[in-house]
Amino acid sequence: MVSKAQLRILAWLNNYPDSLTKSWDVTREVSLPGIAEALGVVRSALNLPLRKLEKSNLITKRMAHVVGGGSRRRQVFHITANGRTLLENTEGDFIKSTKSTRIIGNSPLISEIFGRATERQHCLDLLQQESLLISGMPGIGKSAFAVSLCQELAKKNTIRWAVADQFTDNSALLKSWFPDEIIPHDIESVAIKLENSASVLIIDDVDLISQRHIGKVSELVENLASRTGVKCILVSRHSAKKFTGFANFKLAALDLASCCEMLGEEIIQSEREQIASSLGNHPLAIKLYQPEYEVPESSSDIVDYVENVVLNTLSTEQKRQVSTIALEPRSVPASKSIAADEIEFFDQQNLMLWSGEEFTELQYLVRNVIRENLDDDGRRALHKQLAEHWQDDNSASGLEHYLYHLSCSDVDGFVTELSAHIDTLEHINTAAIAAIVNNCILANGCDSDLALLESRIAAYRFEPDIIRANLEYLPPAQLVEMRFTLARIEGRVDEYDLMLDDILAQKTHTEQARLLILLANATLEDRLPGKPVTDSALAKVTEYLKRINLSRIDTERQSVIVAMSLIKHSIALGRKDLTTAEEIIQTLCSIGSVDDSIIINLRTKEAILRYCNGAISLSEVSGLVDANCALIDHQMIAESIKLRLTEVLLTANKELAESHFADLSIPDKFPRNNTSLRYAARWWLLHSEIYTASNMSSLREALRLYREAGCSNVAAELEARFHVRV
Repeated sequence: MVSKAQLRILAWLNNYPDSLTKSWDVTREVSLPGIAEALGVVRSALNLPLRKLEKSNLITKRMAHVVGGGSRRRQVFHITANGRTLLENTEGDFIKSTKSTRIIGNSPLISEIFGRATERQHCLDLLQQESLLISGMPGIGKSAFAVSLCQELAKKNTIRWAVADQFTDNSALLKSWFPDEIIPHDIESVAIKLENSASVLIIDDVDLISQRHIGKVSELVENLASRTGVKCILVSRHSAKKFTGFANFKLAALDLASCCEMLGEEIIQSEREQIASSLGNHPLAIKLYQPEYEVPESSSDIVDYVENVVLNTLSTEQKRQVSTIALEPRSVPASKSIAADEIEFFDQQNLMLWSGEEFTELQYLVRNVIRENLDDDGRRALHKQLAEHWQDDNSASGLEHYLYHLSCSDVDGFVTELSAHIDTLEHINTAAIAAIVNNCILANGCDSDLALLESRIAAYRFEPDIIRANLEYLPPAQLVEMRFTLARIEGRVDEYDLMLDDILAQKTHTEQARLLILLANATLEDRLPGKPVTDSALAKVTEYLKRINLSRIDTERQSVIVAMSLIKHSIALGRKDLTTAEEIIQTLCSIGSVDDSIIINLRTKEAILRYCNGAISLSEVSGLVDANCALIDHQMIAESIKLRLTEVLLTANKELAESHFADLSIPDKFPRNNTSLRYAARWWLLHSEIYTASNMSSLREALRLYREAGCSNVAAELEARFHVRV
């Protein structure tokens, strides 16, 4: 007779193909820890049913390398043909297949949980009326409970799951919810897109989001939760007052019978009841239980149990290592952890929480207990070790972890190090860096150096309120710089023009040229695609360029000349003056060392204008654009040309324009700068015109991007267009 526990194991293993039985690298989900997590039981509870299944030839056991679980081989299990046949011929819903509930995003892989039926129905009833915030102490089973809700909600809704950490912002949430889709980032755009979509959006660990980002996250979820056909579920350690319009539900301890089920069949019922009661019916405390542990006499202190029983089984060195990884701000690849050699052991002790097969961190209950027991000096020393560990990791994530731990152990060193990277923000996760700087300010107070760093990061991320809040801490020179930046990103042209002399006085001649070219470009591009250059814009661009003194530029002189020529060429094309445009190209060719891609770029733009004037055919211009873009080694330039042709085609042949549009690179592919922002704005504007079903959402996103690119005139025009359509 096959027991229910054995059938649940078989059903879980049945999710994985026979080909896995011969693989060297296998998923952690078929190892003992993975099976236990999925089934919600103590690992020791699997020993007896696994032995019986193996003896009955329903499963096989072997040693294999578990992906992300350390370098040593581990025991894994596979269902046999006999096991699959038995399942097919057995009636009963003993487990929910992982494939039966479609949750988009990085949800925990849990098939079902014990008990909670009453709580689940209560929350489902609440969700009929409003969105939901689930709170409860670490390890009480909030995430698993949310998964069980989703298993019901998925029958009529699309479920999207995001896990938050200290570095999470709105962009990170949207990427988790929509991993394979192109999604706008403007809050109103997202809300318009999702309205009436029968969507349930989950944010797990929402309480971990930093103070730096929680305001925008609150704005996003409250807007989404107010829309018809959208519900949000937030999972938090605390009952959060930051979110309005949410029903609050506190998850309490698990019922005794379900706790006993978690402990399995090898322990007699009376002992299981005593263990569960002594551990306060706390699911994670029960999962941490090992048969060799002494059971506490009462449930008065779960923290004491973790500290004096669970962690007391570790060696001195293991305790040091587990204390170190407790200070990581987010999950890390197991192979890159400072405790990589011990991850497998810690996993066997159920101390690790996994995200997929590779990323891991300490269970939150364990992590919090360790953190609370560290004094300031001990904490600082461990952060220093972690900073040294991550310093040599050249990945973007490695840099984030390095800067985080440096900020917690050496503030002066952190300021120096981040200042060295501040001009390369397009290669850094600025959500992480912004949170780190803000946390540093909260811990140490705000000084001029930190205020300037936070302001520059905010300028890059287009967060004017953050800049404004820091102005009072800045010394005179930096104050002028950030007031100028603030006026520029908010589109207050007259104001930043008045400050321009003061800003230029602080810069080298090369830096002056760069800024003036930036302003000239922003002025020139502040028009809808295909619109002519106005006389006022031309006058302003000309004035900016006249202020560039080429005779005083020692370095990068040629690049400045080329940049100025590109602007003048754009003006000529904007005025349909092909003669002047050709003269500019000839002048560039005479320089001799100008990149061929630049000349090809300009000639291709001219060809598109000739097509608009009826001088060449559609087949000619299409062939020329395809051929020339293949020769341009700068993808942003090539894609901008293709985008321009698509814009032109829209009025002549919408079907052909749609075909061309589908081949364009998506906006998020390029690092954030003014050029890529304008490309993204045009992309979304074209999207709104081609895909009319999402017209309002896409138009709103185009408006946001034009504004962030400094195109205030276009933004105002689109704002008016948006409100007319509303």
